[in-house]
Amino acid sequence: MKILQICHKMPFPLFDGGALSIYNTALGLISQKADIKVFALNTPRNWVDPKSIPDDFKEKARFEYSIVNTRLNPLHAFLDLFSNKSYFVERFFSKEFSAHLIQILNDEEFDIVQLEHLYMCLYIDTIRKYSKAKVILRPQNVENKVWKRYLKNKINLVSKICLRIATNRLNKFEKDIACKVDGIIAISPEDANLFSSYAPETPLTDIPMGFDFDNISNYDVDQQYNDFPVFYHLGSMDWLPNVQSIKWFIEEVIHFVKEEYPDFKFRIAGKKMPQWFFKRQNKNLIVDGEIIDALNYQEDKAIMIVPLLSGGGIRVKIIEGMALGKTIISTSIGAEGIPYADQKNILIANNKEEFVKQIGKCFHSKEFCKEIGREAQILAKGNYDFNKTAKKMMRFYNSLI
Repeated sequence: MKILQICHKMPFPLFDGGALSIYNTALGLISQKADIKVFALNTPRNWVDPKSIPDDFKEKARFEYSIVNTRLNPLHAFLDLFSNKSYFVERFFSKEFSAHLIQILNDEEFDIVQLEHLYMCLYIDTIRKYSKAKVILRPQNVENKVWKRYLKNKINLVSKICLRIATNRLNKFEKDIACKVDGIIAISPEDANLFSSYAPETPLTDIPMGFDFDNISNYDVDQQYNDFPVFYHLGSMDWLPNVQSIKWFIEEVIHFVKEEYPDFKFRIAGKKMPQWFFKRQNKNLIVDGEIIDALNYQEDKAIMIVPLLSGGGIRVKIIEGMALGKTIISTSIGAEGIPYADQKNILIANNKEEFVKQIGKCFHSKEFCKEIGREAQILAKGNYDFNKTAKKMMRFYNSLI
């Protein structure tokens, strides 16, 4: 089976959740003997030096990319308020990318064209014109749900008005697209239910992102308990829900935690770290900024905090943390889509009082954290092995063809 995987971003570096999802999907499908071609946008926001892409991946995935400027243009965003378009989506359209895509479709015939994000659906008409392939949408999450949740939290009035207009248009675009594709692979059962309500006639399944456990086969789980307890957060800070959640945790939670536990130490890392976070550093808050090696960074840290207040889909970093045997303390929104059991393989906290309580449990017992981590690994390996998820994808493709 020949599959063209069209991606809204580059599949590297692998410390980014979206990149991990794209990369592991490609490798999983290759492991199932599919003939894959990965075609990605290389954007200023997630710019990757093409020379840094491993040659092995370039060859196996027959990798190609196109440079597209998706930078936010305030004037265009303002003018779009007076149109019927969603600026969230429109900035991902590029004539150059479209021309490159046409060339690929003219050169080869594909059975499946898989769109790795809602925004790539801008190119559906082009795909239909130049290919007979089945078009599959694999959304990272339900985009309008992410922004509706974001709007419920603290932002200024002007931003809230503009975002509400853009989100309503995004909602319409998402519903329309769900009816135009040949199939949808939702990343969680919750997302599948929403897409099913948008387009009851569109074939649909839910398959989570896959994880390559061979990449962490040499990871030393015990090392993270040597300097116990170290709490941390790792995530891209060019995603607004991440910034919003960590800002809330710094402003609303840390003060109460350190009153109970003066030795509390919270480290945060990720690309595009806002300067505001660096300015707030103290003995309890250490800001590491962008890192080179995500696995190496996590080796001496046992407890991952994910205080997400908005978002959707499945948080790839939580899956990775579980695979590494971490104790995860997350909001219900952060853990959404994962078949977790609170107090068994994850700790759920939805307000500052609950975060203080869960952090206290970790402080009081290293063995408790080790047990949570062991159960988290069992959950991750049982549900997110990329070979298993790829087999499910292939079965879905075959049902459509």
